[in-house]
Amino acid sequence: MQFTLIGMSGVGKSHWSKKVEAQGYRRYSCDELIAERFGVELGKKGKATQNLAKWMGQPYSKDYEDAEALYLELENDVVTQICDELEFGSQKHKPVVVDTTGSLVYLKESLLKRLRKLTRTVLLSMPVNKNEELFETYLQDPKPVIWNGKYLPFQGENPQKALGRCYRELLSFRKERYELMSDYNMDYSFHHNPETTVEDLLEFVGISLKK
Repeated sequence: MQFTLIGMSGVGKSHWSKKVEAQGYRRYSCDELIAERFGVELGKKGKATQNLAKWMGQPYSKDYEDAEALYLELENDVVTQICDELEFGSQKHKPVVVDTTGSLVYLKESLLKRLRKLTRTVLLSMPVNKNEELFETYLQDPKPVIWNGKYLPFQGENPQKALGRCYRELLSFRKERYELMSDYNMDYSFHHNPETTVEDLLEFVGISLKK
């Protein structure tokens, strides 16, 4: 079985993909693969030790747009690499779980279609009433975020206030995109239930993907 976990940053994709890996699956972490390529790029500029989220900054940071473009370029390369290995390489027909980033939805449509053809996409859903929790997590543990033009402060609006308002709008936009590209939607009450085991999840996914 080869499947891809998609959803918001902080929803639990890495948590579950690591548990699935412990069951003998090959795990592809897009975050880790991007970070590796990112290190090489920064190494060329003498900044290899810089934290990825700190490097990207906030959408109002001076060089954010350039950083955003490079990040998406690296992510596109990483997902292409994964697809190549699944289609032509050593992982063909082997159990695989792909742990994606929250910005997956911004990649080229042709690449997303290819990933969906090679794997089944499983959305770890997040109810709207959890958006505030996601934003607080983002503030406390910053991760690189692709805003893709969704940071639109009002004239005279405080940057931090604008960040919170626009982040919620970003989540709403992404939620629609995730749902459109998912083969299966896994309910929050299931994947966030402390009693749900990795065996439960694999059985649930396996049954769903056979439908």
